[in-house]
Amino acid sequence: MPHPVKLSPRPLATPDFLALGETPANGSLRACASLVGGQIDTSAAQTDPAIAALIKAAGLVFLFRYGVVVTVGARDDATLGLVAALRPHIADPTALNERESALIEHDPGAPDNVGAEGQIRLADLGRERLTLVAIVLARSVALARDEFLLWDAFDRIAPLVTDLQENGRARLPIRSAMQLVGNVLAARHRIIGTAQVDERPDLLWDHPALDRLYTRLEAEYELKERADVVQRKLDALGGFTEALLDIVQDKRAFRVEIAVIALIAFEVALSLLNLIAR
Repeated sequence: MPHPVKLSPRPLATPDFLALGETPANGSLRACASLVGGQIDTSAAQTDPAIAALIKAAGLVFLFRYGVVVTVGARDDATLGLVAALRPHIADPTALNERESALIEHDPGAPDNVGAEGQIRLADLGRERLTLVAIVLARSVALARDEFLLWDAFDRIAPLVTDLQENGRARLPIRSAMQLVGNVLAARHRIIGTAQVDERPDLLWDHPALDRLYTRLEAEYELKERADVVQRKLDALGGFTEALLDIVQDKRAFRVEIAVIALIAFEVALSLLNLIAR
């Protein structure tokens, strides 16, 4: 089956991800992906001397623009120190403790595969294979964040649906409604515009031999299935938010009408008072 034509990437001032440091020379490595925020300024992090000093102790580090840090072969304390140093470059820090880890085993001469217990066996520990593993782990963590936010959104709209069903109206402040709409739009933007969970990594264009490894990793972490479920939930929430916006607009229109009626009544009252005074 012929490959589709590769499109030129859109030039960005901020790289989608950075690969910093060197691969530790151990036979088995622990890769860990951590969600740190909504976005990482990778351009600023790349030139930060404090981060450069910590990279040496953290091994191989990947910084993803959509708010995920992946370390390969780093100790937990080194990872915590790196995340602390990254804080000035993190937008919208998160309190969610979303992490995904995997054991990477070096198995020279054998085909790349995923073991029964989830261990990732690689024919070599080259930068390309480890980058692919980091991308999959980072996408899995990003999906976990959006799965949680969608669950929270559905939990918040449940009383609204009940209120509409029982009373025919929703007693919801306009600001809260707009925040809910904003959360849905932000989740959709992350999945489609930044994390690009449903797209194949650009790395595969330059290294087509790694296509099978990516397919196995994608299946192991169920990226496509989870992305499809998230997309269906987003579509459902999108329909609800449209209805919610209509309700908000009706509320605003009603308030404007009340204000206009009140002004007219006030003007009529002043006119009557003037007539009585005369």
